[in-house]
Amino acid sequence: MPAPHTIPVLTKAVAVLRAIAAGRKETTTKALAHELGISPSTVYRILQTLVAEDCVRAASGGNHELSFGLLPLLQSLARHELLVDAARPVLTRLAADTGLAAKLSVRQGAQAVALVRAESPRETAVSVRVGSAFHLTLGSSGAVLLSELSSDQRARLLDEAPKTCWEHQARADVEKRIAACRRLGVCSDFGGFRPSVHAMSAPVRDRGGAIVAALTAVGFVQDFEGRKNKAHARALLAAATACSQALQGSPRSSAA
Repeated sequence: MPAPHTIPVLTKAVAVLRAIAAGRKETTTKALAHELGISPSTVYRILQTLVAEDCVRAASGGNHELSFGLLPLLQSLARHELLVDAARPVLTRLAADTGLAAKLSVRQGAQAVALVRAESPRETAVSVRVGSAFHLTLGSSGAVLLSELSSDQRARLLDEAPKTCWEHQARADVEKRIAACRRLGVCSDFGGFRPSVHAMSAPVRDRGGAIVAALTAVGFVQDFEGRKNKAHARALLAAATACSQALQGSPRSSAA
């Protein structure tokens, strides 16, 4: 049974693409229809559409293979792969040095999505899940990603934010975090997202200086008490600089 709120023909088209991408020996209309349990006429129309969009091209013997029209769709994934490669060793060291969980988040529409993580070495710590997403109005990582947008874009995102975003914070709190990021290069969210979780974030920039991700250290309330707050800020700024340099292909600083 198809999943609710989906378009069946699109589900079938994705199945056809996956079968072709898997390198099946036979990718003719008849072979794909038999393998996928889809009527030959539907498979034929799907293939003709994919060929017209240059996602698939005809091969010998009536077979099909992926085409170059898919490449533009993969460019963002390639950029994310570069980010992951640049961030992973930096996150690992940040977690080891601070005892906090560390993550790298990127913007997807109105959401901040965790792309890669390093867990805290401590037995009891906040856990970060790769792929977790939340609205940009929430948390310090969201503020970093918002700080790159124009005032009109930010205002629209805040205006359209779900009511649940304002359960533990006000709009002024979000603006304050954005201002801190711009002024200090680092911002904090102490309980505005989840009351028991504190976080601090800094921007990762590409060669042109644009913010492409937010590097975040996450812990409990006691992890940011007293002098720990400033120490974590210094470590986070150094890590964000190291990650930016790695992404840009520059030698890493000794502070990294």
